[in-house]
Amino acid sequence: MLRRLASAVILAVLCVAPVQAQLRPVPQDEGTNGLALALRHLPTSGSILYVTAHPDDENNGVLVQLNRGRGLDTALLTLTRGDGGQNEIGPELFQALGILRTEELAAIHRYDRAAQYFSRAYEFGYSFSVEETFEKWGREETLRDVVRVVRLVRPDVILTLPLEAPAGGQHHQAAARLAVDAFRAAADPARFPEQIAEGLRPWQARKVYQGGVGGGTELDKDPRAVSVDTSGFDPLLGMSSYQFGMLARSNHKCQGAGQLRAVPGTGRAVYVLVDAEPKPGGPEDDVLAGVETSLSALARFARGQEDKAPSLAGELRNIEDQAKQAQEAYSTHAADRMRMALRAGLVNVIKTRETLAQTALDEGAKYEITARLRRKEADFERALTLAHRLTTESTSDDGDVVPGQSFTVHTRVWNQGMEAVALQDVALRVPQGWTAARSADPPAMLEPGKAADVAFKVTVASNARYSQPYWHRNPKVDRYELDNPADFPLPWSPPDVVSVVRYGSPTGPGVNSVLPVTLEQPAFFRYEGRWVGGEKQKVVNVVPALSVAMTPEVAVMPVGGGARREFRVTVANAAKGSGEAVVRLDVPAGWKVEPAQSAASLRFEGDEATARFFVTAPATLAAGEYAVRAVATRGGQEYRDGVQVIAYDHIQERHLLRAADSRVQAIDVKVAPGVSIGYVLGAGDEVPPAIQQLGITPTLLSADDLAYGDLSRFSTIVTGIRAYQTRKDLRANNQRLLDYARAGGHVVVQYNKFEFNRLSDAPAEGFSGGGSAKDLSPFAPYPASVTYERVTLEDAPMNVLAPDHPYFNAPNRIGKADFDGWVQERGLYFLGAKDAHYLELLSSADPFPKNQGEKKGILVDAPVGKGTWTYVGLGLWRQLPAGTPGAYRILANILGRPRAR
Repeated sequence: MLRRLASAVILAVLCVAPVQAQLRPVPQDEGTNGLALALRHLPTSGSILYVTAHPDDENNGVLVQLNRGRGLDTALLTLTRGDGGQNEIGPELFQALGILRTEELAAIHRYDRAAQYFSRAYEFGYSFSVEETFEKWGREETLRDVVRVVRLVRPDVILTLPLEAPAGGQHHQAAARLAVDAFRAAADPARFPEQIAEGLRPWQARKVYQGGVGGGTELDKDPRAVSVDTSGFDPLLGMSSYQFGMLARSNHKCQGAGQLRAVPGTGRAVYVLVDAEPKPGGPEDDVLAGVETSLSALARFARGQEDKAPSLAGELRNIEDQAKQAQEAYSTHAADRMRMALRAGLVNVIKTRETLAQTALDEGAKYEITARLRRKEADFERALTLAHRLTTESTSDDGDVVPGQSFTVHTRVWNQGMEAVALQDVALRVPQGWTAARSADPPAMLEPGKAADVAFKVTVASNARYSQPYWHRNPKVDRYELDNPADFPLPWSPPDVVSVVRYGSPTGPGVNSVLPVTLEQPAFFRYEGRWVGGEKQKVVNVVPALSVAMTPEVAVMPVGGGARREFRVTVANAAKGSGEAVVRLDVPAGWKVEPAQSAASLRFEGDEATARFFVTAPATLAAGEYAVRAVATRGGQEYRDGVQVIAYDHIQERHLLRAADSRVQAIDVKVAPGVSIGYVLGAGDEVPPAIQQLGITPTLLSADDLAYGDLSRFSTIVTGIRAYQTRKDLRANNQRLLDYARAGGHVVVQYNKFEFNRLSDAPAEGFSGGGSAKDLSPFAPYPASVTYERVTLEDAPMNVLAPDHPYFNAPNRIGKADFDGWVQERGLYFLGAKDAHYLELLSSADPFPKNQGEKKGILVDAPVGKGTWTYVGLGLWRQLPAGTPGAYRILANILGRPRAR
């Protein structure tokens, strides 16, 4: 294990440039334009680490400017994966949402080319307290992770978020403080010595800055403030770094980022120096002021030992000169001279690295210079491959394979350049226990305009690990546990099937007069995307031969009644060919299942079968949580997990294995008779299945229903979470809901964001959504607006302001116990009621100084004609999928009002 960890460390140190495995490259990275961008990296050696708390905290324009514009190595450490946030495009929450946001960052890095890393911190929800954040994450444990990444990346400069902020979002400030602490801790061998034992070395960065925000802020007024200008036009990008960064940022789609408008000629990020080693001698005008970032500056690591490596400085200058010669040859259209300079530079990089190992320099100097020369070797190889116009791709005939299965991979190499190259080897790298048999040897030479196609038969090991996250949630702490420590702190485990193409760039006549270059690329499976004609690709995934999923994931049974509930188990066949499976449920002792088992006939790969079971609980059922588990058996092997597929057109598909279990909550909950619910589905809305668990089947309302349907047939109409953002038909027909209420119906509006405060969904300039907390809503019956207010502490005391109100009395009497066991928060985006018609039903307060004062607007009720209108900022939408008992009792009361006549 220690050896494997050390290998992972070396890999991460040497491969700072991102592996573009998720989607196709952006057009700017292809052809001659891609070559020009690659050439910018050759004469440089500087590196930047950006430390943030969540996906979307990063300043994408800054990353573009530093990497694309200045040719520096850039890395982004995002402490959390955004697991506790909201999802505006789908149903994924918690760990699944973290996977989605991880992949959105991967899509973004096609633009800014930053390498991505994560810590083990779990985003437990919005926080108003740095102290709470450190308590939940574990300050020392998270600092350990930040120090690890600093020692891996070895940045010259660390950028992070502002250290102080007046209000919420204190994860940001916690991340900034950890970044500043790591600046010194990473250099101290006594801090986290187990990392040193693994093979990492201490590292002292030169400077650490806080900021990353635009102008006009408090940081901007600091006399030490410097800025990174991202407004200048870059002819290779076809726009400014700021504009290109905004294109990248539009991939944060689950956070509501659309195609953000970026105005030409604008863009600036402000930073303030926090610490430096050594201290600067005077005012600075740039975050890289005083930092040597040229390739020849690597000689500084041998300072005082020049006699032990007397030729080093000259060799580094030669490499830098050859890099600049390649840039000059590109600009003068001298393709042959450019390739000669690139070959000479690459030869000298390799020679200098090999010679360095034989010198008497101390090991520390060798380590630092060698690591950076390996990065430069990869840069030269990439540029030379683009200069040859050599293209490779590796495709699989199957995207989801099962243990023991064989499949075919084709690796193709195209020479679209003007000179022949020697094709020295084409191979596949697969995990231990797998096999990859090549059908034929590749041709020795690849002439201009020719292509080679090499096929492999790949067989998956019988004990192959399923493709899934290498991390899992520890429910006792807000920190992930690692199933595969060797893959930490990477975004995902490396792909299982990787093509390795070795070609020779000609240095003279003859097949042996070549400079060897190695190209690696994951094998992809190509398939159609959701939009018409949209081709997507994903790496090869290992999946169970049978995927087992059960609904409902959370079931509700009344206590003590011998209730009978239906469960459905869907079994999907991922293996080739047909087969029979037997499905059963494992239930607690004393429970009854009908039938005892069910046969599932699966005729082909991708076929599904659903088995239906009825489970009866004992009449003495006590309140509490119980587990019902699904098991499918085929060929003597049991399968107990299902594959949750996380796939959208802007990301690579990823899988999350989930146990085929249902959490049965035995709750003392009553439902009023005669309840009929119309439901307007919102964004990522999981509330309708919870309503069904109460024994009520909601009718999902279509656009026609809202415009023309008979709404009077419902006792209550509920709008889903953020439905006013996602449903234009709801905004267009809101008056019909108010008329329905005036006639005696009950309208329940679950939380919305600021789109509720704006009649049009047209975005405000520079933002992805419209409205603000100051606007009065055109959709509320009386003056009101959605606000920023929230209560983030999940066990904050709840005060009932109108104890006689029906929502607290019928059909369930709501008490303090109903607010126990909540997860993540009490609620958010509370209603700012500005009219006496509104009745405040609940209040609460966080204990944090940055969120002082009693908060109302959590649950607000108002009469509208004969009926009522209710706003629910209370976080029922998050509690119901989590199986929180009190949330079901409160929901039953909200739904249970009889229609007025």
